[in-house]
Amino acid sequence: MEPSSVNTLGIYDGHLSTAALLVDGRLSAMVSEERLTRHKNQGGPPERAIGWVLERAGIEGQAVDAVALAMITEPLTHWGEDLAQMRRKIFRAANALLPGTLVGSRLLLKPYILIYKHKRDWKGLNAALSRHGVSPALYKNNRVEHHLAHAAGAYFFSPFRSHEKPMLIVTADNSGDGISATVSLAHRGNIQRLHWIVSFHSIGELYIRVTELLGMRALEDEFKVMGLAPYAQPAQAERAYEVFACFFRSRVGGLTYRNVSGKWGPALRAALHKQLERFRFDAIAAGMQRLLEEVVGNFVLAWVRKTGVADVAVGGGVFMNVKLNMLLSRSPEIDRIFFMPSAGDESLAVGAAALSYARHCLSQNREIDIEPLTHLFWGPEYSDADVRAALGPFADRLTWCEHNDIDSYVARRLAEGDIVGRLAGRMEWGARSLGNRAILADPRELKNVRRINLAIKKRDFWMPFAPSLLEECSGEYLDNPRGLDAPFMINAFPSTDRAQRDLPCGLHQYDLTCRPQIVKRCENPRYHRLLHEFHRLTGVGGVLNTSFNLHGEPIVCSPADAIQTLLASDLDGLALESFYVRKRAAEPVA
Repeated sequence: MEPSSVNTLGIYDGHLSTAALLVDGRLSAMVSEERLTRHKNQGGPPERAIGWVLERAGIEGQAVDAVALAMITEPLTHWGEDLAQMRRKIFRAANALLPGTLVGSRLLLKPYILIYKHKRDWKGLNAALSRHGVSPALYKNNRVEHHLAHAAGAYFFSPFRSHEKPMLIVTADNSGDGISATVSLAHRGNIQRLHWIVSFHSIGELYIRVTELLGMRALEDEFKVMGLAPYAQPAQAERAYEVFACFFRSRVGGLTYRNVSGKWGPALRAALHKQLERFRFDAIAAGMQRLLEEVVGNFVLAWVRKTGVADVAVGGGVFMNVKLNMLLSRSPEIDRIFFMPSAGDESLAVGAAALSYARHCLSQNREIDIEPLTHLFWGPEYSDADVRAALGPFADRLTWCEHNDIDSYVARRLAEGDIVGRLAGRMEWGARSLGNRAILADPRELKNVRRINLAIKKRDFWMPFAPSLLEECSGEYLDNPRGLDAPFMINAFPSTDRAQRDLPCGLHQYDLTCRPQIVKRCENPRYHRLLHEFHRLTGVGGVLNTSFNLHGEPIVCSPADAIQTLLASDLDGLALESFYVRKRAAEPVA
């Protein structure tokens, strides 16, 4: 008799809360709550996301066999302002009264877990599950520690996980359950932790405080610091780096690193401000980026040497830094490396679900048949009928036409200079646009960078854009001697001379690096067809691709979201499934 299917629901209810559903180890659906509520970085119980993933899989809540909850202590997003202020005061006092060696000691981790696990308010999550018919009792003994969920996601969804060879798993972020980084060995479905670093020594925390110091938003704008870093003059960047090197240092041959400043949280930011008061903003960004690359790069490679395991997978928000990832992917000491796509806390739900399912398989002596992540199109999709219904109320403001081959038509519009929003198929999960919820433009026209920055995205001028590349043409544009795959925009590459001619809008304007999405026909045939037609028309094997949203808003999910973005921006057109839409003031669509 065949075993019945196992439905595993993964949940993360902290910053950027998310739900994911695995059916017999196969990822069925995954979405972050912000896409459904339209509140960027929405935290708390992902009630709408839970309802949607169940609906997409066509199952009732009673059919869920396991609920895996990522993170065992209280997420900071659950705290009200009064408690948050109290927490800040406690940490300030600790910094002032206790030596850094004690504040950063592992001895404090256990009491921290006990206190904040006890404080956790389960009522909201229980209510959200119950409203969808899912028993809250299912997660009682299935709570997955934060960094274990990061490690599990990177390991189980890696394309080179095998039964025969072990894999080295490294995680690093700001903080979760009192920890900021881990090293593990994974083999045959088991993950054995070798080393961990408490949150006081978090290099992610340092990066966050630098982000705040530069007047940007913590836990959101760190990528802007990375984008700003290449603009600094070398001498100024070196001076800033020397300051940062007095705050954090590698230890034990790189096998660990330490915050040697004795400061954490707001006190750390205050100390940085004092030391960097007269430094240029770009030099500060460059010094921080260099320190991150050195410390975390040495950390990963030191553990490769110590364990002798050269197949590596990484997860956690620090590995959203594509320049760090470029450094690691080009290291000859690493045979293969997998960067968990959208490696921040939005990946915790699916990591927890994968670990729960793997443990079930091990208990039943079953093969762990979790499939690797080859694409990220796990969100909602909409029919042409849905699009017609969404367009109806806007007949006085919009004009549209239906096309038999909308993707080829969009390629022609791009070749003729339009900047186009595209909604097609299932929405991609994660922080990066991968073509299905995207703003697209001709990558040759530098004026498009200014237009998108000022009139459409309304974002900072120095931030680079990225290209989507035809797989068949990617070798002409990327310095990629190892032939690394890059489907998720989670890695950067030096660009070629051909790229600098064909794709100037899709490169970092100063260091000419490229954060590409390589598009395969087998993974996204419609988007591949669009790129192929653009290549036929222009000879250029890629387009500029940036996320379909206004600055400060989540990426669009529905046709209604896309229409509102068109009306609020300077987009030339909007491709909604089979429809090409323009504002009524524009010329009628042919």
